[in-house]
Amino acid sequence: MKARLKPLLQKADSRITFIIPTYFILVVVFAVMAAVGQEWVLALWLSSFAAMILLFGFHIFQNGLTWIGKGMMLVTNALFIGFLVVHGGHGHSGYFWVFPLLVATIQVMGATLGVLFAVLLLGMVWQLDAFGWTDTALSSRFYFAALGLVLITGVHEFTLERHRKELSRQVKDKQRESCLDPLTRVGNRRLIDEELAMIYTRESVGTSIGLLMVDLDNFKQINDAFGHHAGDEVLKTIASHLSESVRPSDAVARWGGDEFVVLLHPIRQDELEAVAKRIQQSIVQDERLTSFDLSVSMGGALTSSDYRALLKVADENLIEMKNHTKNDYKITRV
Repeated sequence: MKARLKPLLQKADSRITFIIPTYFILVVVFAVMAAVGQEWVLALWLSSFAAMILLFGFHIFQNGLTWIGKGMMLVTNALFIGFLVVHGGHGHSGYFWVFPLLVATIQVMGATLGVLFAVLLLGMVWQLDAFGWTDTALSSRFYFAALGLVLITGVHEFTLERHRKELSRQVKDKQRESCLDPLTRVGNRRLIDEELAMIYTRESVGTSIGLLMVDLDNFKQINDAFGHHAGDEVLKTIASHLSESVRPSDAVARWGGDEFVVLLHPIRQDELEAVAKRIQQSIVQDERLTSFDLSVSMGGALTSSDYRALLKVADENLIEMKNHTKNDYKITRV
């Protein structure tokens, strides 16, 4: 049961997961109390409203707060409030429950729409009262109190929404920064780990994934001869070439030191080889790098099934290139 409920609850705001069940439980309790007191009409109506709350609540938990869900809740609240002020409820106390229903409407629907709908609901009550259809004549104090409550709740909800948006933006910024290399501004090892983890869990067998491990040849000599500042500039330039050589949907990351990783999917082997050649050519043709006598070695892997072997095979191919030829690449299909 918990396993089935978890994905449903994740689609709804945490407050909604509290408000709607509480709404439902209260109406059920009052329906039972009315039945015990043999107020059969009241019990029947309250049971009907409980069923409506259950219906739109399940829709919201399953699909999120869609326009259909909002519409279902608005209709339910309008009918419920109308019934409370016309019938009067137990002991002519029905209009007292208008206040929490207005608050719930604003909290579920948000500041702008919630306040608008709450004012419309109050307008409906005013019309029923004007035609003499309410159980009790409602004084102007009731309307002023209700409007004051709507205003206060609306301002509070608006402030909360702003804070939530700002917090969400800060969290996203932190997450983005945590996956970026501070020097080159491409991804870091964490980005590749997360991308690969997503591939392991989401990609079905048959989707072709390619990975290139790129290592700078003789980078230590550049640091020794020209200094670490020059070495940093070289790393930034290489990162720029890698980013420009792949698609926006592909991932480029600094793996560590002078080593980079490029993750591409979906991709064919001939396309992966074309990317490797494009990277080498762009680096060789860059006039900013000619004085450093710089080249890159690459090890690549391509697979449509054994995704977890990508890094291992690419690293083995890179080591082979570094130990034998340099300034070359080797790509193996796993």
